[in-house]
Amino acid sequence: MMNANTDEQYLEKLKTYRQNLHKIPELGRHLPKTKQYLISVLEQLNCRMTFLCDSGICAFFDKGRTETIAFRGDMDALPIEEATQCTYASTHEGNMHACGHDGHMAMVLTLGEYVNTQDELPYNILLIFQPAEETLGGAEEICKSGILEQYNVKQLFGIHLWPFLEAGKISSRPGAMMPKSSEINIHIHGKAAHGTSPYEGCDALYIGTHLVRNIYIRHAAMAGAIPHFSAGTGDLPHAAKSSPERRTLIHFGKLDSGYARNVVSDYTHILGTIRAFSEEDFKQLLTLIKNNIRESEQSYGCRMEFTSSEGYPPVVNDPTLYKEILPTLNTLDYEELKTPLMISEDFSFYGHYAPAVFFLLGTGTNIPLHSNNFDFDESILMGGFYLYRTLLKQV
Repeated sequence: MMNANTDEQYLEKLKTYRQNLHKIPELGRHLPKTKQYLISVLEQLNCRMTFLCDSGICAFFDKGRTETIAFRGDMDALPIEEATQCTYASTHEGNMHACGHDGHMAMVLTLGEYVNTQDELPYNILLIFQPAEETLGGAEEICKSGILEQYNVKQLFGIHLWPFLEAGKISSRPGAMMPKSSEINIHIHGKAAHGTSPYEGCDALYIGTHLVRNIYIRHAAMAGAIPHFSAGTGDLPHAAKSSPERRTLIHFGKLDSGYARNVVSDYTHILGTIRAFSEEDFKQLLTLIKNNIRESEQSYGCRMEFTSSEGYPPVVNDPTLYKEILPTLNTLDYEELKTPLMISEDFSFYGHYAPAVFFLLGTGTNIPLHSNNFDFDESILMGGFYLYRTLLKQV
């Protein structure tokens, strides 16, 4: 067995890896500098590397066992101009690790350093460095590659940094963790006319605002629908409360319409998102939107187009695996999450191939994900490293 590092040395590795990766954020599947940096560390360890999904790396540590457990760190950044002014700020103009993926990679990479010193582990270890989480396709492609079956992966774990949790605290829950999500697009074709005779046209702007309001009102009739305004504000109804796992969201965030203030708009583009924790509820949201579109077409004599992305499945933590590891979690700085989050994550795909549990790790900063000033103290990464290290021997 090789000599293990001290906790202080592991913390220094976490800090170094995170800051170095933070300087070179890249997008989607094309992550050449990120990939090369990871390889420069992994090639010094006793592991077998497989390259998938353009820039993805799977590092296998063979401990002579029949079964394997896997740990995933996502690699890609966001098209955001960094505003932190930190000494390790992005050197790639217009790109930034604003979602903590640099920290995710640092924890998994440091875990590899630790695994390399351990001869007696109950399982082989597979480290998954995955591109294209912020876009689409990364997790699904790795799962479909067959590598999880090749190495007989028994269980999978992952961590996401979470700004609204106490620094260093770990949180998760059994069952529903994050919803299925999809991007939705509505295009309304109207007819232009001069603003002084709007009746000669077909006002796509009015139709669009009317459509959004109708969808919001009808969505609110579904138990568990997330309201758009706080109680007592506005005139939209509030849905009846339901279990946290039955919460649903329809939100339109962008509307683009018209050419001039005195011309009837002949087009409206509406962009939004829908989210639900079950396929049944998700399909119900799609049906609600499509029915409203059909009614508006008939009422106003216009034509509409509706598209939606395939999106990610819901993240559902395996209840049996969660119960097995709960005693271990309770030895750490752990707090069970009472209510599922409404953000989405493609870690969900891994749970379709093997029992999986996804965790949150608090940064304690309250700086939202995807902010141009997103940052955190690397010392919190020790909490995730401790969790991974403990799971190596407890699952």
